[in-house]
Amino acid sequence: MSKTSIQYPALIYKNNKNNVFVANCIIKNLIGYGRSEKAAISNLEKILNRMHNDYPVRIIPVYKFLTELI
Repeated sequence: MSKTSIQYPALIYKNNKNNVFVANCIIKNLIGYGRSEKAAISNLEKILNRMHNDYPVRIIPVYKFLTELI
């Protein structure tokens, strides 16, 4: 039996104004903040896990806009 999870991409960047890292999930229009990249991703995962009780949610970090990758 395999464990199913939902994965969402999130754009990771550093906000120079507040000197914090931001994990921006464009699909769900949610943002997680933290003093490190790991903390920002963890905060965003906590928010998304509260919304989805059926399956665990994982964040896939993206460091460039998807249009720049093509």
